[in-house]
Amino acid sequence: MQFGVFDHLDDSGQPLTRHFEERLKLIEAYDKAGFYGYHLAEHHNTPLGYAPSPGVFLSAVAQRTKQLKFGPMVYLLPLYHPLRLIDEVCMLDQMSGGRFLYGVGRGISPIEVG
Repeated sequence: MQFGVFDHLDDSGQPLTRHFEERLKLIEAYDKAGFYGYHLAEHHNTPLGYAPSPGVFLSAVAQRTKQLKFGPMVYLLPLYHPLRLIDEVCMLDQMSGGRFLYGVGRGISPIEVG
């Protein structure tokens, strides 16, 4: 059996710099404990949306873990230019030694895009 984490970087009440650092330390612990994967939600303009650019956060995950596979729960395709997204996906996969897991979705809540 394999275990993974599906995560929202939701409001913790902490300063954002500290919130990111503590979450990255937790992800390092998942890696050391042998978890299979880590998946991050992409949200915008909500209390669940403290990582609206998942590729940026996941690049830090790539650098701080050794075995953990990772990726977005989904990239919200309507928000990305296709060439820009495939470049980002390829970079993340190369930077992580092939540990990147790619997920896409078509929908987004209207409240998130105003």
